[in-house]
Amino acid sequence: MDAPVLELEEPDFFPSDVNPHINISKADTDVELGALSASMGSDKSVNKIEPKSEIKNESVDIKIEKHDIFEEKPKVEIKEEILQTSTADDVEDTESIRKEVFLPYQYKEWLPGCVKHPGNIVEPASLAVVDCASDLNSDLSQSLPPETVAQGKLSSLQLESIVKAAQRHQVILANGSRAGFFIGDAAGVGKGRQIAGVIMDNYCRGRDKHIWFSVSNDLIIDAQRDLRDIGCFINVIDGCKGIDKGTTLFGLSESIRSGVVFSTYSTLVSNVCTGATKSMKKSRLSQLISWCGGAEFNGCLVFDECHRAKNFVPGDESSSSKVALAVCEIQRALPKARVLYCSATGVTDVKNMAFMERMGLWGESSAFQTYEEFLDTIQKKGLGIAEMLAMDMKRDGLYVSRMLSFSDAQFYNIECNLTDGQKLMYNMAAHIWNEVRKALAVAAYRCRSTKSHNKMFWSQHQRFFQQMCISMKVDMIVKEAKAALEDNKCVVIGLQNTGEASLDNKLSKGGQINSFISTCREILLSFLKTHFPVEIEYKAQSGLAVALQAKKYDEWSIRARDILIGFANQLTLPDSALDALIDKLGGPTQVAEMTGRRGRIVRYSPAERPQHELRQATCVSDQSLNVSERDMFMSGKKLVAIISDAASTGISLHADKNCPNYRQRVHITLQLPWSADKAVQQLGRSHRSNQASGPIYKLVTTVLGGERRFAASVAKRLQSLGALTKGDRRAATGADLSMFNYDTVYGRTALKLMYQAICKGKLAGKISLKHVTGGLFTQEEFIFHMQSCIVTMGFVTEREMAQGIQVPESDSRDVGRFLNRILGLQVVFQNLIFNYFIACLDVVITSAKKEGKFNEGFVDLTGSSITQQDEPKSVFTALCDDCKQVKVLVDRGMSWSTALKRFHSLRGDDRLAGFYKTRNPMHNKYFYLLVTPHTHTHYKIARPNTGVNVQELDSEELQHKYQMVTLEKAEIEWKKMYEETLYKCNHGSHCNNPRYCQVGMRRYSVNIICGSLMRILPLLETTLLKHGLKLKLSKYDATVKVVRVRLDNGERLIGFQYPEILMPLAEKEATAVALENKTSLLSHFSQTIEPISPVLKKMYLRATTPPPTIKSYFTSLKPTSESSSTAKVKVASKSDVTQSVDLTVEEDHDIICVLDRTPVSKRKTQSSLNTFFKKRTKLS
Repeated sequence: MDAPVLELEEPDFFPSDVNPHINISKADTDVELGALSASMGSDKSVNKIEPKSEIKNESVDIKIEKHDIFEEKPKVEIKEEILQTSTADDVEDTESIRKEVFLPYQYKEWLPGCVKHPGNIVEPASLAVVDCASDLNSDLSQSLPPETVAQGKLSSLQLESIVKAAQRHQVILANGSRAGFFIGDAAGVGKGRQIAGVIMDNYCRGRDKHIWFSVSNDLIIDAQRDLRDIGCFINVIDGCKGIDKGTTLFGLSESIRSGVVFSTYSTLVSNVCTGATKSMKKSRLSQLISWCGGAEFNGCLVFDECHRAKNFVPGDESSSSKVALAVCEIQRALPKARVLYCSATGVTDVKNMAFMERMGLWGESSAFQTYEEFLDTIQKKGLGIAEMLAMDMKRDGLYVSRMLSFSDAQFYNIECNLTDGQKLMYNMAAHIWNEVRKALAVAAYRCRSTKSHNKMFWSQHQRFFQQMCISMKVDMIVKEAKAALEDNKCVVIGLQNTGEASLDNKLSKGGQINSFISTCREILLSFLKTHFPVEIEYKAQSGLAVALQAKKYDEWSIRARDILIGFANQLTLPDSALDALIDKLGGPTQVAEMTGRRGRIVRYSPAERPQHELRQATCVSDQSLNVSERDMFMSGKKLVAIISDAASTGISLHADKNCPNYRQRVHITLQLPWSADKAVQQLGRSHRSNQASGPIYKLVTTVLGGERRFAASVAKRLQSLGALTKGDRRAATGADLSMFNYDTVYGRTALKLMYQAICKGKLAGKISLKHVTGGLFTQEEFIFHMQSCIVTMGFVTEREMAQGIQVPESDSRDVGRFLNRILGLQVVFQNLIFNYFIACLDVVITSAKKEGKFNEGFVDLTGSSITQQDEPKSVFTALCDDCKQVKVLVDRGMSWSTALKRFHSLRGDDRLAGFYKTRNPMHNKYFYLLVTPHTHTHYKIARPNTGVNVQELDSEELQHKYQMVTLEKAEIEWKKMYEETLYKCNHGSHCNNPRYCQVGMRRYSVNIICGSLMRILPLLETTLLKHGLKLKLSKYDATVKVVRVRLDNGERLIGFQYPEILMPLAEKEATAVALENKTSLLSHFSQTIEPISPVLKKMYLRATTPPPTIKSYFTSLKPTSESSSTAKVKVASKSDVTQSVDLTVEEDHDIICVLDRTPVSKRKTQSSLNTFFKKRTKLS
């Protein structure tokens, strides 16, 4: 019998029907394996593992057929272009976005002589129209040094946050806890200095203990700097370690009895061993509470980067993260603490706000009694209500959100096309993982394994292909980086993970490392050696313990594992992307690495052999390694910086005017995350306030896994807005890019639609096969390949597919899992199935828009003319004091001359562009419209009575429902319809509600309720639900909508569009509620206001007086003569006896006098001086 042989053959790409296969011999396994292979599913395009009838005791031979294409150096083809809008309509939309979404931040003189913020700051238009006036006293003039304000160390923008935080902290909520404040500014605005200002203001008023939580110990350097920069010299204690060091048998030492404890969230959930034997455990949480002094603590409790506590589920501790639970526990244990939440992405989703218990949005005397009720209301109403929530939060003085404009930044999309060699390498990797999946199922069955192998398989599968994708961009990124350096710029490269686990696994095996390693290979080998089952498991019987049974191994599984390991060792795979980048860009002496990994493989010259080194060993200062690397970059000693997700939060790498290295930054994204929040955080590292120039962003993409489409969409969005999206539907309640996040309700619906169609062997409705496949496949071939894909992705087996069984519900809506698993498909097929998903997504969104169910947040009321009809009227006075009813008149029609101009400017050479009428009459008449091309498959429509419609038509639907008419016919009917619909709806005599119906009316009235609306939202919805059906309201009027309108006079209004016919009924309901409850829904009516605490002179002096340093004991002089001279200097000795010392001073040297008469150049570093003084004299 021949030995088992593994053959590798080159696959074809369209489709791949010749692939490597594994033949493994094992006696008496034909039936067993055959049945199992059928149950687990086999890929018709790939040969599967097959047993033979007998086996000899001989070694397994592995034969690899190599290809020349594997040996050649891959050439990277780069396609670079500035992203531009594609049509005139896009340009028009972009200008509308610029005007409507963002407004310049309006500065206010919060303190006399305060300075404007150094940067182009904008504010979401929805928040800019909200006024946050407060009659609470919060004078900062006595607690902040005058030079801090006059010199702009705290700008007007930053002073606003400090003032509002002080005002909010005077409020005691109905449950007895102190109200909190939230700083939601985007990255780069300066949240650190705002926190420092809040702490200093409170310290000067007698509150001398504060806690500052953040994500990394490295950021303590930034916290110290922020405090020092505003003239505050409060002691910063290094977390619980600092408390441990300062604790003696007699209690806390003087040095740690007051100050700011800077701690990380990870420390908050950890324990420390105490007692003489170190056998007792005490939580760090209880240690911090004890340091604060218990429930009477009234200092600041700062949660910086508070989104780390977002995973909190009230009432379900098992589903909550440890950090979230600890954050809630310390807030409850310190009810009088002045809580400050800070994050650029803290409230991108209201379900992540559960830990913000001090905001007063739910609970006693608020509109929502519980968080669950609050969450349910917000989620049901969607983005519009979430945006209204942000406005109410600002109006009530508990939230600010500003951002740095991206108008001076440039955005490029760089497409890295894969060579044939790279595609072959990728396809081979995809195939071997598919073979591993099938062999794993067989081995698990044969070994009777009860372990969850699938979970680990897909985890390592995801890690492998993520590393594979970024490794293929290395050569191109090196080329871009070197070009930037030659152009006198410096480079920031961003990635999400480093692959350190694979390096650690390699090191654990021992031996000498003298070459770069492939992270991909180590991931695959580690999985096969650690998690591939080979030992047969037995159940204990008759009381016999399993541990006493002799271990038995399955020979077939061992051979399968060994063959797969042999294949993995000989397969060509790329080196670690991070190590390769550092090496090709000059090595560690030229590249500043700011990541979370402990070790790396480097070489310091091309002639050396790569070797492993610990990163900390290269740090020459007492600072944290990442801080030291950042300083090297900002000083210009290193001109390339690489940052990872684990270490980049809070790090500033922009072209700071105050740093030696103020070259323009070229920020290259090696790995753009799917998470919108993380994308914003990454981009914000190189774009911050006080920069000499805006960054150049280069979003690098490949053709793999839909990455190109996602990155292009992000870049186009950022370029068109000139700013990060934030503040309205395009920027909800934090800095996000959620409209390009496929994991939405529409994305999940589209994914399920696609899976259902694939399993049924059909094409999802209204999808153009040619558009998805580019004409490469017939429908039968396309469906076959799609079914093979989801079998390979592990969602169903081939047998289940043949039976028409659907993808499990848990997988059918998991977009993240879909995006990760398609990376394990061959290149052509992963792009094919991703295009299919996007086509389904377009169908779902189009359908939702037609049914009026598409939730876009704010509804923009547009028209040729919008005016206010009457003076605003106060409403719902029984429940609130600032709600106004405003009626506006909107003329949205499009005249014939405007329509004709639009037709000639946008029609191009599209044969379907033109004027149309409905094929069938509606309400006994035909309707006319103008059709202009928007994309190559979709068209925009405009009507004489309603103007340009937000909905689009595809070519098939257009020709099915409408027929083209001549210009002469169109002109007559257009003008007629334009005049007839001035004050009449489309229904004519068939209308059920002619008095209030405005459907299709050209000029119509809109009733808007403005003010603090979240408190009355439940009442408005109840009234609408109770009376809407009786009054026969239209589908459009049957829901509460958040609308935004700009009047002809420039005034902006934002509020609820509510049927005017329901206003008297809603007012009546409000009065009944007020009488029944004998109270108001306004939560601040039940709040207590504390008087402001005075500034204590003693505390102010303590905060503003710098601590003594070694230089405090000496006098610095400079001789007046140009040549060397002798100076007499009075020096204080240890005995406090003043001595006269003669010193010879060299030219251009400052003097620092010491008792041994040695002149010291001031050019010495501080560390050298400290060493020098320590050796030569003893000072008290």
